[in-house]
Amino acid sequence: MKPVIFALAFSAFATSMQTLAEPEVVYTPNTKFQTVTSRLLAQQSSGQNASSQEQHLSGKVSTEVYNRYVKSFSHPIPERFGSDSFKAE
Repeated sequence: MKPVIFALAFSAFATSMQTLAEPEVVYTPNTKFQTVTSRLLAQQSSGQNASSQEQHLSGKVSTEVYNRYVKSFSHPIPERFGSDSFKAE
């Protein structure tokens, strides 16, 4: 019985020491390196490439968008989504 207790105590001690020994990781972003995605997102949020012309939807498309919006309220919002709830039927 004593060897089992000793083994359990040693295992708990070793596990706690391993956790304590891990260094703290501090994230510091590298501002010199930018990915293509980050540059495109920056352009989008700044409006740098925005069109000077107003964008309008045709009457038919606008009506379909509105009808889809209204129809979305006909279904209750589930409390949770299952892992297969977004699969194509």
